[in-house]
Order: sequence, then structure tokens, then C-alpha cells
Amino acid sequence: MKRIFAALLPLLLLCGCAAKEYSTDFFAMDTFMSVKVLGKESEALAQDCERRINELERELSRTREESGVWLLNHANGKAVPITDREADVLAAALAISGQTGGLYDPTVAPLTDLWGVGTEYAHVPEQREIANALLQVGASKLHLSADGRQVQADGGAQLDLGGIAKGYAADECAAILRAADTSGLLTLGGNIYAVGTNHGEPWVIGIADPDESTDYIATVAVQDKSVVTSGDYERYFEQDGKRYHHIFDPRTGYPADNGLRSVTVIDENSTRADALTTALFVMGLDEGMAFCEQNGIAAVFVTADKQVITTPDVPNVCTFFFAGAEKGYTDAQ
Repeated sequence: MKRIFAALLPLLLLCGCAAKEYSTDFFAMDTFMSVKVLGKESEALAQDCERRINELERELSRTREESGVWLLNHANGKAVPITDREADVLAAALAISGQTGGLYDPTVAPLTDLWGVGTEYAHVPEQREIANALLQVGASKLHLSADGRQVQADGGAQLDLGGIAKGYAADECAAILRAADTSGLLTLGGNIYAVGTNHGEPWVIGIADPDESTDYIATVAVQDKSVVTSGDYERYFEQDGKRYHHIFDPRTGYPADNGLRSVTVIDENSTRADALTTALFVMGLDEGMAFCEQNGIAAVFVTADKQVITTPDVPNVCTFFFAGAEKGYTDAQ
């Protein structure tokens, strides 16, 4: 699960603007969500967004029997039909997996199930169990038909779109608000989309302190951008004095262990940002920074030794403000 929160500045809270606004809070895609819409049609548009998210959950969840993902994971290698939206999300997942050398992988479900992070069964598996699970992991095991109407999985592969579905949902809801020429803030777990402006000002989003996730160590002021964070602090367990989180390295079968605490990506495409935060976290700081510079990605890395590092593209997409000095963090741009 990815987590970040909106930090609205006091000036914005006290603006006294007359425009109508409406917010709805609900639970979907295994996380709490909030949709805030500004303008005269705010209530209807917020409810449209909530309905769209619930529709997408039915289509993309691997635990809902009506979804193409569930059908694929229980098809024993046979091709199954999928909807246009399921095909869109899967195509995006496969493209980003290829771009990142497989470090974002939509087939890590066997590892997720084996480790059980976030459940009462969480434990460190034996090496042979991890090796067996890795035999089922790899995006190359997924085959989307040329017309996008069917998908097939080889070698016991299990599809899990949880690392990209909330980003896709944010993009879909942002499109709903843009079509109505209105503004809003979509907070879908750790996926935030700031559509338009907050009464004429940029939306100010806080990047969480990994040691105290209800507080923040930096903010980004954005307009028509998504802000997505992956961190090691949301779902984890401890065994024999060591902490294990839910972001797996598909090369090793273990949680990524490279000195990072979180990665935030700021991008107009939330689907892409959602998957990229996972891949960049697995890459680690040096490889991740190089990847971002080569591909023009705006990202913020937070390390275990409390450094906050931004990529060169961050100033091009947002106004970044460092706020972590009192908490022992260093602005290491």
C-alpha cells in the first residue's frame, strides 16, 4: 500500500472562497479514499468518481471472482477474455515492466502470498519456498492478444494489478473532472491527483515522514499532476530483530533492501507514476536517480540515513519545499 497525505496550507484553509465543494470518503481497492470536488456540480461529480473506482475494483481486483484478473489466475494456463479497461491497465503494466527491466513486475503475487506481509501469517519463508515462488514470477509469462481481448498466463504466473490499479483509477477520475472543467483533489490511498487549482492556488501535497507517517518532511505544490509514493513503512513485520516490508525485488524474492525508505513520483500520468515508484524503490538510490535522469522523471527519494534527494526534473513540474530539518532530515539535492 502506498501512502501520502494532503497538507493544505493555513492560507488556503482560511481563503473563505464562495465556490461550492463536496467531499466523499470511502473504502475501495483495499485502502481508504477521499474525493474532493470544487464547483457547482461537485456532489454529482464526486459520486461519479466513487462509482468509477468501485467499477474498476470489480474489474481489476484479483480477489473478486467477476474480474478478468481472478479468471486469469484460475484458468490453469488457458486464455481468458478481458474488458477494454482491463486490457488498458495490463498493457500499461507490461510496458512499464519492460521499461524498468522487470523491476516493476505485475506477477509478484506468489511472493506476496508467500510472505504474507500485512496479514497474521506474515513470516520469513525458507529459501526453497522463495525459489519455488520465483519460478512463477516474470512479466514475460503474460501474453496479451493482439486485439487486446484475451490474456494468457504461463507457468503458474499470477497477475496482481494492485501496484498500478489505483493510479489508473486516479487517471480515470481526473478525466471525469477535466471533462466537466472543474477542479478537485483525488486521494486514493497513496495515489493523489491534484486536478486544476485549489481556489486559484496550487494544491499543496505533503510527503510523509517514514518514521511518523501522519507528519510530513517536504511538500510539493502542483496543478494537474499526480503525486504517488511507495514506502517501506505502510505494511511490514519484524522477525528476529529485522523489519520486512511489502515491496519485493523480483530478482531475489525478498523485500528490497537498499537503504531507501520511500520514493515519490510527480507525473501527469498516475498510472505510470504508480508503477514507477515501485520500480524506483527496488532500484535503489543510485540506479533510481540515473534512471530518472535518463527518462525525465520527477522523483523524490528518502533514504534510511534521512537524506531527501530530488531529481533534476522536480522543479519543472512542481514547487518543492523541504520541511524535514527539525526531524533530522537533510535536504541533499
